[in-house]
Amino acid sequence: MPGVTKEQIARAKEWDLLSYLQRYEPGELKKCGAEEYCTKSHDSLRISNGKCHWHSREIGGRTALDYLIKVRGMEFVDVVLLLCGEKAP
Repeated sequence: MPGVTKEQIARAKEWDLLSYLQRYEPGELKKCGAEEYCTKSHDSLRISNGKCHWHSREIGGRTALDYLIKVRGMEFVDVVLLLCGEKAP
């Protein structure tokens, strides 16, 4: 499995979760309040103010990288490549 560079990691960390879901998984987003979203798969996962928190699991984060690793269980290198556009979603 290939590694990733510091530059790729920095680019991947620029993706916030809401932007990622709007672009790659728009059908997964559900509006849950004036400025809050949840996902259809995990209705206790709330996204607001640039942060996400999965209340039923006490997992949180700020980026799409956090979500894809902590919630989706993806591997770090795969996530970085995905978010850098070097791997298909």
